[in-house]
Amino acid sequence: MKILSIFKTNDLRTKTAQKNIILLFVNKLLAVLVSFQLIPATIGYVDTSQYGVWIAISSIVSWMVYFDFGLTHGFRNSFAKAKAEGKIDLAKRYVSTSYFILTVIFLSIMVIGLIANYWLDWSSLLGVGRDLNPTLTKVFNLLVIFFSIQMILNLFTTLLLADQKPALSASLVTIGQLLSLITIYFISAFTKGSLINLALALVGIPVISLIIFTLLFFRTKFRKYSPSIKSIDLSLTKNIIGLGSKFFIIQLSMLFVFQFANFILIRIMGPESVTTYTIVYRYFSMIYVVMGIVFLPFWSAFTDAYTKGEINWMKTTYKKLSRIWMLVIPIFIILLFSSQLVYKFWLAKNIQIDFWLSFAMGIHMILLSRANLYMFCLNGIGKVNMQMLVYLVFAIISIPLMIYFTNLWGYYGVILVSGLVYLFQGIIGDIQLRKILNKCAYGIWNK
Repeated sequence: MKILSIFKTNDLRTKTAQKNIILLFVNKLLAVLVSFQLIPATIGYVDTSQYGVWIAISSIVSWMVYFDFGLTHGFRNSFAKAKAEGKIDLAKRYVSTSYFILTVIFLSIMVIGLIANYWLDWSSLLGVGRDLNPTLTKVFNLLVIFFSIQMILNLFTTLLLADQKPALSASLVTIGQLLSLITIYFISAFTKGSLINLALALVGIPVISLIIFTLLFFRTKFRKYSPSIKSIDLSLTKNIIGLGSKFFIIQLSMLFVFQFANFILIRIMGPESVTTYTIVYRYFSMIYVVMGIVFLPFWSAFTDAYTKGEINWMKTTYKKLSRIWMLVIPIFIILLFSSQLVYKFWLAKNIQIDFWLSFAMGIHMILLSRANLYMFCLNGIGKVNMQMLVYLVFAIISIPLMIYFTNLWGYYGVILVSGLVYLFQGIIGDIQLRKILNKCAYGIWNK
């Protein structure tokens, strides 16, 4: 509650954010517990090497998230703006049009992925035994199908974010993860370790859950925004894709900067290295998680405030958020010096993790959380050109840098490169946001 005392105000927008922060903390606590239990449960179902292979192949499929062409982010800002202006019919048309475009995109990607899979040699790509090829082909097919459906359905969780209901949006994701965990325990009791069953449990179950919730909410509380064929308005595509295309470039750049990490590790250091890296990343991601809970409600709140010209509210809120960010230091210290104890009791199998790897990952998460403060604020008001340029530059140089430094320093090479991205993003973001809030942003700083 001391954190929220910084936001003492009668402003309805800030009160809504406070409520969401509290609910997000409760939800995220459950989500972290589920996420943490999923790792040992999954490793217990398959072995460490298979888990590393699972992380690598699922990471490759998850790259599909970057091929919505930034539409979900563009939709989020467009929907929030329409709602702030009281244009409910326009908001409904944004929903219907976005669903239509996403369906066309991801059904096409699904078909292409399924066809391409017949020519992929997974043993060569991942550096594993050829006997795994048939299994990995089936796993990839399942992942492509379920992930394509999920990318279409995720528009509803984005709608909740745009409607300043991030806690409800996060809850739907957590419920899906909880059902996956329960399924893992169930199949562990009745079946032998299988990557195919793992794919059904970890990806298929959340998709089924999301289908049910989407249909339920669109028939009840969000009926006025329920998508329909007659509300599809392709003339709105330019508005959605206009800003969305910038987000797409950012997302595509982030694919090269971050999502190749697991692929590089498995090629250079083997499947077990991905398992170790993932464990440390998940543990220290609590820094990112805590700060994300606080920052998340303010993306669409900044959209609302900027649309209404309430710059003073934005200035005050940004200063308060910056003060809250300082909490990352004590969180980092607590996590670091309790890490070895947590690893010992958390993991079902004997996996040794170096103290300095934990230290490096913690610093990485501190930089990430600060960069996200700026990105959330700037994304909310649609000023993303500088962010886009930073990621474009690093997209060009990140893969060769990660390969070079990983060969030299192992895990630290990947962490170093991604940490530099967040450092530069944080510096540029701070300069741009201050310029905009002080009304002295010109040229690219105001785009």
